[in-house]
Amino acid sequence: MKDLKAVFFVWEFTTKPEDHDSLHPAAPMNGRTIEVSFTDGERIVGRSEGYNSQRIGFFMYPADPKGNNIRIFVVTKNTRQVRLV
Repeated sequence: MKDLKAVFFVWEFTTKPEDHDSLHPAAPMNGRTIEVSFTDGERIVGRSEGYNSQRIGFFMYPADPKGNNIRIFVVTKNTRQVRLV
């Protein structure tokens, strides 16, 4: 787990680069909107019900409705910043 940044649960193993961020219809409406910045520079916006900086990781639902990601398990120690929006 020390080298793993996240586990991405996807619809397909291909994506479209023209996708953009907006609220995902499958995202839970409860929970907090968060912005995760990883140590490699990638940034993901979405919602999470279980973010806790003291835990090994947390699940989030990405905000991109046209994206390939369904849900993401983020490894907390490999984030640069997690910002509650």
